[in-house]
Amino acid sequence: MEKALLLYSDGVSGHNQLKKHKKEIIEGLKEVFSVVDEYMSVSAEDGRNKAIECAEQYDVYVIAGGDGTFRNIVNALATLDKAPVLAYLNNGTLGDVGRNFGINDSYKTALKAIKEGQIVPFDIGLAGGEPFVYSLSAGAYADIPFNDVTKRKTKKKLGKFSYYLKAIGKAFKRKKIHCKVEANGEIYEQDVPFVLLMNGTHIGGFKVNKEGNLFDGKMELYLAKPGPFNGLFQYFFKRKSIKKIVSDEFVIEIPENEAWDLDGEKLEGNRLHIKTVKGKLRIYSLINKQ
Repeated sequence: MEKALLLYSDGVSGHNQLKKHKKEIIEGLKEVFSVVDEYMSVSAEDGRNKAIECAEQYDVYVIAGGDGTFRNIVNALATLDKAPVLAYLNNGTLGDVGRNFGINDSYKTALKAIKEGQIVPFDIGLAGGEPFVYSLSAGAYADIPFNDVTKRKTKKKLGKFSYYLKAIGKAFKRKKIHCKVEANGEIYEQDVPFVLLMNGTHIGGFKVNKEGNLFDGKMELYLAKPGPFNGLFQYFFKRKSIKKIVSDEFVIEIPENEAWDLDGEKLEGNRLHIKTVKGKLRIYSLINKQ
């Protein structure tokens, strides 16, 4: 039997299933682990510090929260040579990260993954040295996660629709940025409505990278020509017209006045060196594509 630490933040994300079903969750974890402790962080920095501080004391970290909470812990553990195995209670508004591991927004799915005991190594990305899990984007739509309309109070009232309403508004405001990409020994230059680099399958609640996964050591870069609804028409209806580049390493350059969305967080810097770190961390998963 092993020791587990349940990590969550003050003001848990999304539908707050941890608060509603905490007793059942703790009981389920105790069926697998000999010790189940818990820690509520008061800030992202506090969560990272705790994750690093306790890494040698626990065999498993059970992360309860949204995509941002998951990435925050990954950000901390990426600095370590040896990290606890992760388990994920997918408690986010959109829940993009969890779907890569077959874990939906039900705590029962998370417990099922833990009880079945399938542990798999998964990839992370580094963008300018900054760890990320599933996506990097710039241009149209990229600022939605950190825009005022999708801050915590709005998300609590409208849920995922706080994102979609903002996306609709941006779809009718024409956007075009010039990007330069170096990958696989080649250089690509193109005007695009937005740049989308995927290390996972889902973004915005949609499965847009159907062939991708977090287990193969590769990432997929999508470049669409300017078109209806700032490129969304191509992504959903004319996928063959989109340039797709698959690699484990990229250098991407965008205009200096643009910012990146890194797993929902703002990242500055117009030229990024991005690479995949294959199998960096391990997680309880219901999916294994290795």
